[in-house]
Amino acid sequence: MRPLVVGIAVALAIACTRAPRTLALATGALRGANVLLVTIDTLRADRVGAYGSPANLTPTLDRLAAEGLRFERVYAHVPLTLPSHASLVTGRYPTRHGVHDNGTFTLGDVPTLATVLKTSGYRTGAFVGAFVLDARFGLNRGFDVYDDRMAGSSADLEVVQRTAEEVLSPAHQWITSSEPSVLSPDTRQPWFAWVHLYDPHEPYSAPEPYRSRYAADPYAGEIAYTDAALGSFLDRLRASGALSNALVVVVADHGESLGEHGERTHGLFAYDATLRVPLVIWAPPHIRPAVVSQTARLVDVAPTILDLVGASALANVDGRTLRPIVAGEQPFNDPGSYFEALNASLTRNWAPLRGIVADGVKLIDLPLPELYDLATDPGEQRNLYAQQRERARPLEARLDRVTSAASTSAARPSIDADAEARLRALGYVVSSAPTPARTYTAADDPKQLVPLNAALDDAAAMWSRGDVASAMATLQGVIARRPDLTLAYDRMAFILRATGRSTDAVAVLDGAARDGHADRALLRSLGSALRDAGDLRRSAAVLEELVRGDESDLQAADALGQTYARM
Repeated sequence: MRPLVVGIAVALAIACTRAPRTLALATGALRGANVLLVTIDTLRADRVGAYGSPANLTPTLDRLAAEGLRFERVYAHVPLTLPSHASLVTGRYPTRHGVHDNGTFTLGDVPTLATVLKTSGYRTGAFVGAFVLDARFGLNRGFDVYDDRMAGSSADLEVVQRTAEEVLSPAHQWITSSEPSVLSPDTRQPWFAWVHLYDPHEPYSAPEPYRSRYAADPYAGEIAYTDAALGSFLDRLRASGALSNALVVVVADHGESLGEHGERTHGLFAYDATLRVPLVIWAPPHIRPAVVSQTARLVDVAPTILDLVGASALANVDGRTLRPIVAGEQPFNDPGSYFEALNASLTRNWAPLRGIVADGVKLIDLPLPELYDLATDPGEQRNLYAQQRERARPLEARLDRVTSAASTSAARPSIDADAEARLRALGYVVSSAPTPARTYTAADDPKQLVPLNAALDDAAAMWSRGDVASAMATLQGVIARRPDLTLAYDRMAFILRATGRSTDAVAVLDGAARDGHADRALLRSLGSALRDAGDLRRSAAVLEELVRGDESDLQAADALGQTYARM
């Protein structure tokens, strides 16, 4: 087999604005190479040894970084799994691929890394670790095999996620199952494999011995387990010869706050704890150890891979190939990196969070705007917006250009009861109801509401652990503080229905509606709870009104159909 020739070799000083020319790296230098893309969910860059962690959690990633090309500063665009992966595989910002949240958007007919490689003659396989990337959400396009099989029941987290080893085992079997052509081993069809490892995502519950070993820091235990499983997988591929002509890319979709800025996990804010991710490109012996200090983005990953393997470029993208920059063929200019965190706006009608980071300065556009100099304040503790408005204006103009070019949002799929249960079990807040237009004030800024978000997160974690009483008490406390937060009523009703207390669920939702806090999502839940409680006539009446009011509300139509079936 022709050896893989990768000419990426460059060591860049942090202060550089131009990549020094080293080895030439032409477009298509990796033509015919296999491609392995590994995405690790919820992995903070600073928990990786190669990025400065002293905890020795990631010997596999550290080895890849030591032997390959490590990008020092890489930004995700959404601190949520589905929209972040959509940007990764399309090279587009969420403003243009249209996927803004988990579970309530489906990627449409947009070219992806897989569709292009499939057209280029690759066999393609994907192996994902959680239901949030289920095929129904659109990332399966272009894959011959899309392995999203989970085992278990809707009341158990096993139904919505699987361990790294359970993802990597079928991936290894698929990769190594290809046979050389009878004419020549050099005519073997190249493969593209994507493996998604979900383990570092909450709830942090690593298999033994990592659970006991890292009992004081379960997030670290999940990272250590994931790294070890990946290391074993790569060792087996290497032993079989599957990596002798391969380009390996390892990247995270987003990070984890771990309490910083009052956020326990991710999805509410967009500080570097959740936006900055590791990225490594590896293909020894032809990639010399090197570090790229200039800013890269997740939208750059797919264009770079396609450029290296000589495939057609993705059209109409926000990203760019990094090849000519790291090869020193062109000077580096920072195009800026757009980001957003819209879950709280879409599910709670809080102010939408959007922003941009460029040249080491980050703007967060909210009713209470934020501006940070990341060079002097990497922890984003000193908001400079009021004192340095002039530094914010160019970033505001860039952000306006990105958002003004936004495409129509991707389709919102009909989320059936089983899908909704799986997403809720993962701790995701899901809502398919369009957010009503409104003017947001400082009272709607997520910074002002972070205690409520933390309480909702706590309740979800308690429910996932089986602590129903604590989850209910926490949600009751949220309602006492913010009676108009319909999501809290809906979550209470979900727990009550899941534990066989449908009559109590009806009482909770009826009470909210009588107090003037009903929205479509709450009324839809009320209709379903009434059905579970045996009040079929009233269930039909509530759901019929919703369907008459909006024929596009497929969830209400589905719930109504279930009620009719029992009448």
